Parts: sequence; structure tokens; C-alpha cells
Amino acid sequence: MRHQQSRKGRSGFTLIELLVVVAIIALLISILLPSLARARELAKRTTCAANLNGIGKGLFTYATDGNQGMPIAAHQPDTDNDLKTGAVKYDEMIGSKRGQLGSPALGETYENENQMSTVRNLWTLVRNGASTPASFICPSTNDQKNDEDSPQDYWDFGLGDSTTAGTAPSRSDWAKGYTQVSYGYQVPYGSTGKPSAESDQRAVLSADKGPYGITIDGKQGTNPGDPTIATTASPDEWRKYNSPNHGGRDEGEGQNVLFADSHVDWANKPTAGPAFDNIYTQWSQDPTKTTSMTVEHRAKGFAPKGGDRLTPYANTDGLIYP
Repeated sequence: MRHQQSRKGRSGFTLIELLVVVAIIALLISILLPSLARARELAKRTTCAANLNGIGKGLFTYATDGNQGMPIAAHQPDTDNDLKTGAVKYDEMIGSKRGQLGSPALGETYENENQMSTVRNLWTLVRNGASTPASFICPSTNDQKNDEDSPQDYWDFGLGDSTTAGTAPSRSDWAKGYTQVSYGYQVPYGSTGKPSAESDQRAVLSADKGPYGITIDGKQGTNPGDPTIATTASPDEWRKYNSPNHGGRDEGEGQNVLFADSHVDWANKPTAGPAFDNIYTQWSQDPTKTTSMTVEHRAKGFAPKGGDRLTPYANTDGLIYP
């Protein structure tokens, strides 16, 4: 009589099988992670656009309430000379004349003011309750919202009470202010190109901040200088002239742009508006002085940098800063 020999079932995996499973999981993760990271960035980009859309609504609400127009701080008028260099220094001026806690009138500007940031005009929306400091932060960046207890007492992004009126903030205070706002504003201190609800509906009012504002840390690279590449160059070739918000300085994938008709759109080059204009530079020729203006003059242009005080050459010349 043959006895059937019992066989014990296998319990668990061998070492080789475990290694194979781990390798497969690692491979799947390596395939999926870039897709997940890309999906997260696209979601952040959408939130960024929604923030900019909210800023647009605040600007238009401000413009219609009491027929005030878009927020433009009182300032020394533009001299309107051939160089299109205004009287107001706005470069590196975030936090200048912010006012003081408990004494908000100290931040008000008058017709003789010649040093102030462009984004103090966006802060107007915080002062009148149309926006919160958090709404000025693009989630694709490392920027951090202004967290002061009484933001309505101030007139600009920045840190604490302002320094003496008319002087530049300290480097650290100014850098702090720069990281509290992810968006720039059309330079409002010239005789033309002022942000307005009555502008050409394709004109640009605000956008992700451009590449010319500041270099705070090494990973952000350096000021890319005046654009030198052709308008027909690929989006990849334009990366260093895009906003650093989406991809980092020198690697910007593009920017969200707020237009005068109140809609927000994505542009993978810094060229937008009715004149196919580089929204971060001033045109490189004065259209009133020449008949040879080309799309290249409008799409390349001159970049705002240390003390230049550039202002738009025309009502359709976008010049977003920072």
C-alpha cells in the first residue's frame, strides 16, 4: 500500500522574488513621479491664474467705485523726454514709504514723490479690503504672504515700518517685500501706457513678475539682460526672459497674464498684447520718432534695471515690473 506523502505549501517569497518586486515598484515610481510632479505644477499654475484673475476683479472694482480709475499712487510727473525715462525710481523700491503701524497716513504719497515701487499700487487692494496678502502669492513659487497683523495700516509690501520718507528701504527689507508678491504691475509713472480700464482691451495690466526684479539667492541666477533672440525663436529659447515663477529663473516656462478686458491667459513667451509686445521690456524705439518700428523692436526691447526709470513708450507698450 502506497502512502501519499504530504507536501507542505510554500509560505512567503524568496529573496530573489522580493528583489524583483521591489525593482518593479521602483521602476513604476520612477515612471509616475515626473507625471505627478507635472500634474502638481499644472494645478499650481491654474491656482496662480485664479489668483491673478481675482486681482483683476479687485482692480476693476476699484476702478468703477467712484470712477477712481486703476490704482496709481500720487507721484512726480513724467518729464516725457526722448529717452522715456520717468521721474520715479521704482527699481528695488518695494517697501519704500510703507507707512507705520497705527499711523497709516505716513505712507501716503504726494505729487513730489519720486521713489516708490510699482506693486504698492496692487497693495491698494489690501488697503480697501478687495484682496488679502495671501492672494498675491503664486503657489509655484517660494514666496510667502505678508503676515502683519494690521496690513491696512501700510501702503506697500515689505517688512515693518518704512524708513525715512523718500529713501530706499534696506536691502533685507526690500528683499523681504519682493518675496511677498508674485505678480508685477504695468509701470504707471509715465505719460503713456498707464494701467486703465479704458485701455485697448488686449493691453496687459498685470502678470507673473518678470525676470528683472531681483536676484535673492544663487538658484535664481542673474539678470538676463535685454532680449537678443528673434521673435520666431522657440519657447524653450525664450525661457530666461520669462517669469521665474514657473520653472525658476532662466528656466521659466511662461507666465499668466491679466488683460484689460479682465481675462487671464497663459503665454509661453513674454510677448502679448495688441502690439505683440514683450511685457517685461520697454520698446527699443520711440514710435513717435521713427517710421521703422518692427515687431522685433517691440518684442525684444530694453529691460528695466538699476535706476533707469523706464516708462512705456506708448499706450500699447506693456512694461510689467517687477
